[in-house]
Amino acid sequence: MVLGALLFALALAAEPPAGAAPPEEPLFSELHGAAPRPPIPDLTRLVKAAMPAVVSVITTAPPEAPKGGGPGQGAPEDLFDRYHDGAPKKGLGTGFVIHRDGWILTNAHVVEGAAQVEVDLGEDGQRVPARIVGADGPTDVALLKVEVPEPLPVVPLGDSDRVEIAEWALVLGNPFGLSHSVTFGIVSHTGRDDVSPAGREGFYDFIQTDASINPGNSGGPVLNLRGEVVGIATAVNATGQGIGFAVPINMAKEILGQLRAQGKVVRSWLGVSVREVSRDLARAAGLGAERGVMVTSVAEGGPGARAGLRVGDVITGFGGRAVRNAARLRWQVATAGVGRRVALTIRRGRDEERALAVQLTPAPPGEERVAGARAPSPGQEASGGD
Repeated sequence: MVLGALLFALALAAEPPAGAAPPEEPLFSELHGAAPRPPIPDLTRLVKAAMPAVVSVITTAPPEAPKGGGPGQGAPEDLFDRYHDGAPKKGLGTGFVIHRDGWILTNAHVVEGAAQVEVDLGEDGQRVPARIVGADGPTDVALLKVEVPEPLPVVPLGDSDRVEIAEWALVLGNPFGLSHSVTFGIVSHTGRDDVSPAGREGFYDFIQTDASINPGNSGGPVLNLRGEVVGIATAVNATGQGIGFAVPINMAKEILGQLRAQGKVVRSWLGVSVREVSRDLARAAGLGAERGVMVTSVAEGGPGARAGLRVGDVITGFGGRAVRNAARLRWQVATAGVGRRVALTIRRGRDEERALAVQLTPAPPGEERVAGARAPSPGQEASGGD
C-alpha cells in the first residue's frame, strides 16, 4: 500500500502543472536526427558514366634518350615517378576525352620527350596513334588528338573555382597499369601554390586530395559528385600518404584555345616583381587590411612602368577581379592576353584606391611570370603519377 502511494506521488510530480510552458528541446537536437539527412551519392552510377571517357596514354621515348628527356629524368632525384610497363623506354599515363571528335587532355609530363604516343580507348585493348597538338610545361597540361571513325564518350568539365575543402573527390585512371581504377577521398585543400613537382617552376594552384594518386594516374580526371572534372591528377608527395595534387580544370580551360591553335601558350607580361602583404607590412604602410600584393621592383620600360606603377604600390585588383595573392596575380597576368589593355586597382601609401590602365606585352625570354611569387616550401616537392 505504501509502495503504491509512493509511485502515484512520483507520477504526479513528473507531470507539468497546467498552463506550464512545454519543456525545451534537447540541446543540439539537430545532431540527433531532427535535420533530414542528405542522400548518399550513387558512386557506381557516376563512375559508369565517366569511365568510358578515361583512356590510357602509352608513350615511347627515342632510343637515344630516356622518356621525358628533361633534367634528372631517370635519376633518383627525379620526383616525377615514372611507370614503366617492362620496356625501359615505355611510359604509361592517363587521359580523358573532352570532345567526341577525339580531343584528349592529359599532363604535359606524361608525353614529354615522347617519340610516339598511343591511346588505349578501352575497347578490347584497341590502341590508336595520338598526336600531341600542344603541351605547356608550366601548367603541366597537354592536348592530344586521335582520329576515330565514331564519336567518343566524353566526360563533362566542371568549375574548379567552386571546389571547397572537405568535399568528396574521385580519381579515375591507370595506377601502375591497373586500368579503370577508382579511388575516393576528399579535397584536403585548394590553392596550393607552395608545391613544386620535381622542383620545376610553374603556375601552380593545386587542388590537394587524399584520394589515392599513384604512378600511372597522371593526366587522369578528378571528379566531383556531379560527375564533372574539376582537376587533372598530377602529382603525389611520395614521402607521405594521402597527399596528392591536381591541376584545377579552369587553368586548363584558359589555355586550351592557345594549345589547339598554336601548340603552345604565349604569355603576357606586366614587368613587375611583387610580394605578399603581411600583417606587419599592412600596418607599416597604413593599408588597414592585408589584401593585394606589393610591388617590389618595376622593369624599366616595361608595361607596368609605362602605366605608372611604382615600387611600394599595392595592387588590389586586376582586370576587374580582386588580387588575393602573388601566385594568383601571376596567373591572371600570364593568361590575360598579349596586347590587351587591362585595368589595375592600386593603393599608394595611405591614399585611396586609384585606377591605372596597362597594356600587356609578350613576356621576354626568361620572364614568363610575375616575379616574387611565393617559393615552394621545403619538403613540399611532389612526384608525378604517370
